Amino acid sequence: MYDVNTKRIDQVFTHMNKMINLLEKLSGRGKDAVLADEVATAAMERGLHLSIEAVIDVGNALIDGFIMRDPGSYSDIVEILRDEQVITEQQARILTRVTDFRKHLVNDYTTVPAGEMYEVVQDSLSTLREFEPAVRTYLEKELF
Repeated sequence: MYDVNTKRIDQVFTHMNKMINLLEKLSGRGKDAVLADEVATAAMERGLHLSIEAVIDVGNALIDGFIMRDPGSYSDIVEILRDEQVITEQQARILTRVTDFRKHLVNDYTTVPAGEMYEVVQDSLSTLREFEPAVRTYLEKELF
């Protein structure tokens, strides 16, 4: 039997949904409005960062719980989820771009390319929204 920490996954998804709601609200203001507002830009950075961490945390929980191959990087987590058919090829492409952007938010945080960040958010919002249902479908199929 698999040992998947579904309680932790539920907690992460609850928080991730808050961050996605924030990102949707901010992106709805428009690129120029967000980039001209220091607080909005910082909020977008934080919302995107925590959404990325959520994808990574849930991915790691699935990888550990279902004893999938060990990832070598954050993008490898996404690749494993694709290989194990948790997410689609298209979702994997977008989530890889998102997780690759993590470097800007964590390592190069003094020079985050705000315009690029805004585009990453715009391009990934629907996929970030699709991540939870994809994981839940996979969990239902594998656990029940």
